[in-house]
Amino acid sequence: MSTSSQDQEQELYVEKSDLPSNGEPSVVELYLENAMGMGVLESKSEAEPTCQTHVERDEALDLLASAGGEVRYISAADDARLVRKIDRHLMPIMFGIYFLQLMDKQTLALSSVFGISKDAGLVGDEYSLLGSIVSIAQLVVQPLSAYLLVKLRLSIYVPVIVTCWGATLACMSAAHNFRGLLAARFFLGGFEASIQAAFILIGQMWYRRHEQGYRLAIWYSNNGWVNVFGSLIMFGVAHIKSKILHPYQLIFLLLGIVTFLVGLFSFLCFPDNLVRCKFLTTEEKIMAVERIRANQQGLETKTFKKEHVFEMLLDVKSWCWMFLMFTAAVPQGGIGAFGPLIIRGFGFDGYNVMLLMMPYGVLQLLFLFGGFWASRRYRIRSPIILVGLILCISASTLLLRTGRSKKDQPVLLAAYYMLAAHSLVSPIIINWQSSNVAGHTKKAATNAFMAMGSISGGIVSPHYLQMFLSKPLRAKVGPLLFAPKDKPYYHEGIGAMVGCFCACIGVLMVTFSWLLHLNKRNQRRRSVLGKGKMIDYSMLSAAEVEEERSKENTGIGRALSTGAHAFDDLTDLKNDEFIYVY
Repeated sequence: MSTSSQDQEQELYVEKSDLPSNGEPSVVELYLENAMGMGVLESKSEAEPTCQTHVERDEALDLLASAGGEVRYISAADDARLVRKIDRHLMPIMFGIYFLQLMDKQTLALSSVFGISKDAGLVGDEYSLLGSIVSIAQLVVQPLSAYLLVKLRLSIYVPVIVTCWGATLACMSAAHNFRGLLAARFFLGGFEASIQAAFILIGQMWYRRHEQGYRLAIWYSNNGWVNVFGSLIMFGVAHIKSKILHPYQLIFLLLGIVTFLVGLFSFLCFPDNLVRCKFLTTEEKIMAVERIRANQQGLETKTFKKEHVFEMLLDVKSWCWMFLMFTAAVPQGGIGAFGPLIIRGFGFDGYNVMLLMMPYGVLQLLFLFGGFWASRRYRIRSPIILVGLILCISASTLLLRTGRSKKDQPVLLAAYYMLAAHSLVSPIIINWQSSNVAGHTKKAATNAFMAMGSISGGIVSPHYLQMFLSKPLRAKVGPLLFAPKDKPYYHEGIGAMVGCFCACIGVLMVTFSWLLHLNKRNQRRRSVLGKGKMIDYSMLSAAEVEEERSKENTGIGRALSTGAHAFDDLTDLKNDEFIYVY
């Protein structure tokens, strides 16, 4: 900042304690507010320094300053038109990339059907280690991922890692032994580690909190679509005959080439932030930035702030998000890996098991979109997660208490299909977290920390739940979660899943209580500053926002100046205007 700007700021800045406290804004306050809006001054808070360099500024501030610095209200019609345009440019490429990532996760399992263990000479636990090394790599890379997501442009970073993992997957077709496959799988995990966190950041930068859930559901729904279409694609690929390559090598090569080409294509179309994107006009960019002002989460800054990381580590809710994802991931690994075994224990043969798994995939999609519909309709997160967990506990209890005779099969299938409710738990936890954190570095760090909980749960789930097996059985079956000796009931494995669901509910209650405390604290802080009641416009539809604004303009409601610090890169704990979502 230039010397003249500093002198101007020192001349104009007045401490809050020196201002009138009759609840009405003084001339000085109005002037300061207008000066900050015009870009003459950066906002000042008790916890943040007033002086900011250009690099530290949120990029939205420069765009708004160039447009005159005045807050603009957007009509519902313009808002709907703009959201449709954003969706057309963001959702297809995000959906495609996430589909390919989940397909890659399935390649090893599908390749096992076509003889990868025999062709590559895998022995002992080597096949299992090939499955685990991807998650281990993702866990190790998460801190670096958080740093790179802040420092690098997403429009460059994401295409680079997609291209690199496509190339790695294609080259993996040349691996003929365990060591080669292990090295390739490790690099795959490293390149894929940032995808989910990057997509969460994109949702926070482009959409209002009211809209983020549905957009997350679109790309996250690939967990169901891959189950429906992935096997069909691999079935067709495996029927390609080659005298040179084994079937598993063909799978790696073709999927790798497709991913590599998508990575190259994404250089042309993967979005940057609202200010730098190419498909919006200048006027549309200003409207898009104003749309997310009420989020109180800012847009983007390329300065990695260590204080944000320290705050994240000391923030109670950061640990809550991590433990929520950990306790949700442990049973999710059991359901995903051993679901067919559970159904077979009902008395069905292998062919019927495959057919009976199809409705489960459809129900996953229904629960996912139904959960996000309810979350958006009622503007809630935690109650939806609680309902999903209760359904999972009820389903698991039925599986534990119901017999395995032929007459019990309808009840057993209904109970197993009810477990599909678990498909809404993890994504809504992700959406809940992304709605309740601010500060660009803190957002990236929180996403990485939460991902570490989820990845850790997936890694340790077989070993954690193995503790519930008797000592002789553990020695006999090794890392198996659902031991052959336990069939057809699998009491110990299913009972351990119930324990994890209950633990998740406990952490959920702690998280809810803490967010309630933080909202009350911010209310007290605003009262001291004379701000009064605030409306969370980010959780309202565009039509509802327009209605509230009309009330303010006609004097029916009280006009409130919200979002004054929205683009100051303040963390949620430092911004008294931040409203937490339950």
